[in-house]
Amino acid sequence: MGNSGGAATHSGIDFQQRIAALVMSHMLCDASELDLLGFGDVQVDELRFETADKVDDLVLVGPAGRLFIQAKNTISLSAAPSSDFGYVLAQFVSQYVGDNRPGDVYVIATSTEASSNVRKILRKLTEAARLNVSNSKASPLTNVEKDVLQKTETIISYHYQAVAGAPISPVEIQRILARIRICSLDFREGGALEAAALLMLGSKAVVPPRLLWSALIAFSVSLARDRLSLNAAGLKERMGRYVSKPAEDNGKRDEVTSEIFTKDLLAGLSYGREVVLVRAPVEECDFLIADVRRFDDAGARRVKFSEGYVEIAQGERWELVGRWATYAGLERYLDRHLDKYQGTRLVVAPSNFTDNPNQDLTALAHGTQCAALASSIEDPLLCRHCGDPISEDGAPLVEVDEEGVPADIGLVHEVCRTPTDRVLGGIDAALFRENGLLRNFDYKGWLAAVQGGQWLFGGLLQSSLKLASIAWKSEYDDFSRGTWCIALFLEDGAMHYVTDRGRVSRFSAPHAAQAAEEMNRGISQAREAGDPFCYTADGSVSGTYSRLLSQGHDPAPCTEAKVVQYTRAIGNAYSDCKQHYAPLTYLVDTETGDPIAVEGVISLLHNPLELDSYVQNWAQAGIELPDFTVSTILTDEQFDRFVRLAMTRGMGIVINPKLTLRGELVSGFWVENFEQLVRSATATSANSLGSEPLGCHQGDDH
Repeated sequence: MGNSGGAATHSGIDFQQRIAALVMSHMLCDASELDLLGFGDVQVDELRFETADKVDDLVLVGPAGRLFIQAKNTISLSAAPSSDFGYVLAQFVSQYVGDNRPGDVYVIATSTEASSNVRKILRKLTEAARLNVSNSKASPLTNVEKDVLQKTETIISYHYQAVAGAPISPVEIQRILARIRICSLDFREGGALEAAALLMLGSKAVVPPRLLWSALIAFSVSLARDRLSLNAAGLKERMGRYVSKPAEDNGKRDEVTSEIFTKDLLAGLSYGREVVLVRAPVEECDFLIADVRRFDDAGARRVKFSEGYVEIAQGERWELVGRWATYAGLERYLDRHLDKYQGTRLVVAPSNFTDNPNQDLTALAHGTQCAALASSIEDPLLCRHCGDPISEDGAPLVEVDEEGVPADIGLVHEVCRTPTDRVLGGIDAALFRENGLLRNFDYKGWLAAVQGGQWLFGGLLQSSLKLASIAWKSEYDDFSRGTWCIALFLEDGAMHYVTDRGRVSRFSAPHAAQAAEEMNRGISQAREAGDPFCYTADGSVSGTYSRLLSQGHDPAPCTEAKVVQYTRAIGNAYSDCKQHYAPLTYLVDTETGDPIAVEGVISLLHNPLELDSYVQNWAQAGIELPDFTVSTILTDEQFDRFVRLAMTRGMGIVINPKLTLRGELVSGFWVENFEQLVRSATATSANSLGSEPLGCHQGDDH
């Protein structure tokens, strides 16, 4: 097998268990609609550890087929059948020969530390095999690609002969290649995938999400040790106590958990009574609490609500403070506002029900109608009044039932709640409690966007850079659908493609030829100057040898740029992300609705779960923030508009800023205008590889 043991073995085991924990997070949270391992929507019904199948790391079983996963934190291309790479292919071949089923997928799950020959070139070749099973070699291959393909096919042929006892045909080789997927995962602590898992678990967990994440990793270790399998029911039996349960399970019929809009839950809430708090209806008191039956024998409403008032009897209107479905809801409100009602004259008018008003046929039917109304809501975590995201623990679930106002039901912000809103319960979410500063934060949008997003920050956080500039292109566009692209060849045999924002750039033939010529001129000039143009090992950062070396990288000099035909396989394999910058978050002044700027600078954060740390740091530096909510930038298009507008208004943008006690920036990433940097750059750096300024970290890469 060729295992070096020691730290490498431990690293590989940890990597495998983190993949398993991510899969279990999806299973536990019923999140099949989320992008799992970069393959799109995947439903997992069963997870097998170190199984009797030929691929013995992880197997995911679902209605669409089986995913056989070989988890390798690092892996390099090799021509030796006994190498790590050869061992992985041997398992894939054995599975193909021994138990070949439609829909089976063979996955090499690795990290950004893996060889680019595997992570990029082999990924392109397997993509090409899927796109054109009959003849994936129809497109011309570079010498490097030919070498990778030849070594891979040789190893497949060797192991096929050993297992099947006969030579493999070219068609069978293509079929096996088409089954293979290369999956590059960022599982660093604090990385995008871990952040996504924590947010996903936090939306359901009744314990701190990081604690549950650690428990899932530990659980996967024990399952792997005993070579066990686990289905969704078994996982929920073992770990389900750590996630939220329906309200009826804990006896609080008016308290809504994060399972907000299940029909059974909503239909079972209290709809037959009105518990109201009114202001000074008589001289003898300041406030009155009354509990009345909601519907009469004919099914009509006995009380009416409009414009902040309740009409109890014909012509008798009282000023309404609030309206609840149960006494428990009113009591929670009073507990939160003790200072407001302490010392006041508050009178309770007791009810005289001889039965349970919630069991009236009209009340039961009304509950069914409310459940049906709620089922049409596309995003339940948007406030039904203002439309902004809800991320506050205890946010009220209300029924809008007012004269002249369309019926509605759903969550609202506490500050948006009107006196006539009928409070059915409140959301109970540990994630919201633990991140109280994330007010109005769009958890759902963030979770969807962070998977496949923030590609830029993966490279930045791995580097030794603490304070640097990001070159943002104000004139960026991705309209071009040219059929040519540019390959860059390195001295170490690796190859990269010219990309912009992590995606392979497409050119027309004349534009590609011109760009390649300029790049080759820049490569020659840099080499002659004794500071060649280089790429880092993972291809995420480029620049001069001296600069990359100073940043802690191991630079590989670039030798040549060539124009090649663009294919979908190249685009799929060498485009690193869905979003280059996004998602990001920023603070909004509650009073003005504008982004908060300190001395003309707006701060963005790439990890919202660290907001508390940043706010504390800024406070220690003497910055007093106004009352704020938290807004999100979920796409690169939104980021472009945000930065463009801020710069037009003369404001700066800094990402992840930390300050000294004197208010000096000690870490963070300034966003600077690419075109202005080019105009101010020296002639040498301006001509180096397509006019890319080499003095800054490249937000828009070439």
